[in-house]
Amino acid sequence: MGRGGTHALLSKLSPYLRAYFKGRLVRVGRGPADAEDLVQETLIAIHTRRHTYDRSQLLTPWMHAVARYKLVDYLRARKGR
Repeated sequence: MGRGGTHALLSKLSPYLRAYFKGRLVRVGRGPADAEDLVQETLIAIHTRRHTYDRSQLLTPWMHAVARYKLVDYLRARKGR
């Protein structure tokens, strides 16, 4: 995928990730700014780990796995605060 294709994909994923994180963070009393931080971290992770994606598989489960790991890391880091 070329540079423009990667940018277009990440732009399309942003609203889905935003909704995913907002829905989960509201349950633990966190706000939209936290969701936005997680969206950015997840987009960076998707971009830097895109070589691990198997093109013969669906993108959505892979993307959700990356997002889920980012969310777990985020919650774990804030647990002690």
